[in-house]
Amino acid sequence: MSGLSLFGTESLGVLCALVGLGALVGLGERLRAEGVPGATTRRIVHAGVSLFVAATPVLFGRPLPVYVLAATFTVANAIARSRHWWAGIHAARPESWGTVALPLSVLVALGMTWAIAPDRLFAFQGAYLVLALADPAASWVGERSTRSPADAWNATASGSLTFAGLAFGLSVLVLGGGTSWGPEAVFGAAAGAALIATLVEAVSGRGWDNFFVPVALILVWVPVHESILSIGSLGGALMAGILFGGLAHWAGALDLRGAVVGGLLATSLVGLGGTAWVVPGVVFFGMSSALTYVQDDRHEAAAAGAPRRTVAQVLANGGVAWAALAGAAVLPPGGPVLAGGYAVFVGALAAAAADTWATEVGTRFSAAPWSLRTGRRVTAGTSGAVSATGTVAAMLGAVSVVGAAVLTNGPVTGDVWGDAGLLTGAGLLGMAADGLAGAFLQAQYRTDSGEWRDTPPAPEASPERGWARVGNNAVNVVGTTVGGGTALAGVLLFA
Repeated sequence: MSGLSLFGTESLGVLCALVGLGALVGLGERLRAEGVPGATTRRIVHAGVSLFVAATPVLFGRPLPVYVLAATFTVANAIARSRHWWAGIHAARPESWGTVALPLSVLVALGMTWAIAPDRLFAFQGAYLVLALADPAASWVGERSTRSPADAWNATASGSLTFAGLAFGLSVLVLGGGTSWGPEAVFGAAAGAALIATLVEAVSGRGWDNFFVPVALILVWVPVHESILSIGSLGGALMAGILFGGLAHWAGALDLRGAVVGGLLATSLVGLGGTAWVVPGVVFFGMSSALTYVQDDRHEAAAAGAPRRTVAQVLANGGVAWAALAGAAVLPPGGPVLAGGYAVFVGALAAAAADTWATEVGTRFSAAPWSLRTGRRVTAGTSGAVSATGTVAAMLGAVSVVGAAVLTNGPVTGDVWGDAGLLTGAGLLGMAADGLAGAFLQAQYRTDSGEWRDTPPAPEASPERGWARVGNNAVNVVGTTVGGGTALAGVLLFA
């Protein structure tokens, strides 16, 4: 009977929450109809929803109802965005995915905090308090600072400074009231979290800061709370990330936003991982960048000051590995979790390295590879094509990352040769999946001379093969996901 009563109470709470959130959306629509600017109504609804999320632990006794609400609004907002409903939150920025990213982030944040341990609730509530207040304030200040196109940089700087100041102040309040930390830990964790969240907010496009800002804050506060990350280590990791991002941008390997994201990844590796995670990451990025640099045409582009890799490329190659690191840092500690997360990390990077090495070496030294789609000879560099030279290079690329992991005694199974074979095989399978996706799914266009290329010759051009929305970055995500997933399956089956 008590279970039925609890279920009925929770159902009533979910129903009331749906009505309340629907009323908030309705308020945005009413204000918009009365002439209030769309950017203002969007900020009002954003702040209200985020404050509601922060209050859910007070309203519900367990995370399950919050999961239901978040999943419901993820789907509902995705439908509304695609059909151009709810002008009060979509008209101002129709290209933004922010209304979908926010409830989607709740699903992930719950899995990192409340669903694991109630003493992590401060991180969950604090993350959405920062998102509720700092993000709209930064948007408002940036909007007020923009009077002409020439003011764009000033607007961005003003908005980021506003976000950083509010994020720091709110973090101090959350950590001072929600933890038993001393002043040094409170101010250190608040400063580090505010800096990281500000950088994440600055580089997240199309509304995805609504997803990444709460996750980033939790990834700082939870490890500090559980003594996985000290304040000194947090500061050292930030310095390492700034140094890496600056050098990568200076060397022409990454554009500015890509360098920021690369620096944040380096910060995560140093702060949350350690040597066994850092070394394979450095080997992957260093060797892959070196191979790209020695290409004659790209070398000339770098010499002319044209940076190469973007945020999308960094995440396409390193996003799966980054997610594995984050999962290993916040999931309950233990051998299987750590070994599984590390296997995904290395398998994904091995797949990315294999693909990069095969592409760079194959393009330079193989005159006419075979298409996996047709079996015929094609121009070097064509997606979904293989050559003997490129295959050998792919094996060497995977081995370079796996060798770094094995030599640093990474936490997989403990069997050195078994780990090396398992992870190398996972990387090569990931590269094979990348090649098949490139051959059959990636958009390909035919030039006037009859050659195939991955980029459209004109903005309005339609692909003659594959799907228009599947580009090289999407294919790389497929490859790294298969590489990481295969490595995880191998550890679960054989460890």
